[in-house]
Amino acid sequence: MKKFFNNLEEIIGGSLFIVILIVLGLQIFSRQILDDPNTWSEQLARFLFVYVGYLAISSEIKNEGHVRIEYFFDKMPEKVQIVIHYTFQVLMGIILILMAYVGYELSMRKVPVEIVSLNISYVYMYMALPLLSLLMLYRLIEVNVKNIRKRKGAK
Repeated sequence: MKKFFNNLEEIIGGSLFIVILIVLGLQIFSRQILDDPNTWSEQLARFLFVYVGYLAISSEIKNEGHVRIEYFFDKMPEKVQIVIHYTFQVLMGIILILMAYVGYELSMRKVPVEIVSLNISYVYMYMALPLLSLLMLYRLIEVNVKNIRKRKGAK
């Protein structure tokens, strides 16, 4: 179970991506071969792609794959690097908390609005932002706790 949770983003994101490929394959088949395009496939692919995108961000936070210009960062003294690193980590945490809050507020406004082709509420698509922002926040805290423990163990 721990291995599943450690690879949660990759497992779910990869599975959803395969579903997107299948759905779009069905769309192409029904449009080109049957000359009868279905109305739900494009909307479902877009819906799933939102989740895949947020899961990819969470995976990169977990793997510390943030974009940064290391040329300048590496030339700074180690103590300055540590201060800058954790300052950005705190800022990312604050932004993720704000994203979760704003995402929740947006989601609640979308409860009565329906995705007509799928016959479900837009709330399910908009809930990706608050739910996966919380997952990103968890991964951010998790990776920073590991780094702090590793740094203390190295001294």
